[in-house]
Amino acid sequence: MSKDLFYQLRSQEIAEFVESAENGDTNALIVYASLKRTSDLLSDAIKQVEAIAIDEASKQGEKTFEAYGNRFELRNGMTRYSYKNISAWNEKSNELKAIEERSKMAYIAFSKGMLTADEYGEDIQFPEVSFTKDCLIVKK
Repeated sequence: MSKDLFYQLRSQEIAEFVESAENGDTNALIVYASLKRTSDLLSDAIKQVEAIAIDEASKQGEKTFEAYGNRFELRNGMTRYSYKNISAWNEKSNELKAIEERSKMAYIAFSKGMLTADEYGEDIQFPEVSFTKDCLIVKK
């Protein structure tokens, strides 16, 4: 079986599975849980192959190349800096966390109809608040 045919069959199976939930033929929780498990399976498989694929891509001689009907781009890893070992940074970070906590608590108090002044009677500024969408966690 060709790789394209394999992909097309899997795509068709998934589309039919999703459609069965949308039509009410299969309980959406069953479909959701199955798709999440499949997603986890694919993520694990990608992690297993990733280092080998990166090694293969580095043999191509170019950072961007086309092969097997796909366009690949090999990117270098990022450099990350941590300042947690610097005492001055930790002090300022803790000050910032205290400001954030005080502002958050003032917002929560205000939303419950309570007063939101500090110990000197000054209003505490509220943070900008946004909400993420609800999600459903699946565990087996």
